[in-house]
Amino acid sequence: MLFGHSPFDILQAHDYVSPTTPASAVENWLDTLCQHDTEKVLALYDPNATLLGTLADRMKTGHRELKDYFDYFLQRKPCGTITQMKVSEFGNIAVVNGTYDFDLTEDGKTNTVAARYTFVLNKVDNQWLIKTHHSSLQP
Repeated sequence: MLFGHSPFDILQAHDYVSPTTPASAVENWLDTLCQHDTEKVLALYDPNATLLGTLADRMKTGHRELKDYFDYFLQRKPCGTITQMKVSEFGNIAVVNGTYDFDLTEDGKTNTVAARYTFVLNKVDNQWLIKTHHSSLQP
């Protein structure tokens, strides 16, 4: 539970519509990220999710640590586009790999950064939740 709410309460509170495919779940994650609302982003993650964030110095686990990261990351007003995507499904588990470009703003200046990602999604009650997410800058 996140601060007294189940993840599904939060999803409903933000008028979340469950994407029907793993690809649409990742696209929804990116669209949600562009809204710069930590609670909406957290609602897309399993309560015990693990995150290796693009700008993180260490692994984050669980909504409390993910909240700290997204509070920090969303200050940079990230928004981006997916440039490549490969989906592998295994029943209620899916792995989505690819690349995306982010616009990040710092000190009034916006830069585009290229990054790569891996999402491991778990389908729970017909909703794809992010169980593991890795994102790192392109070398």
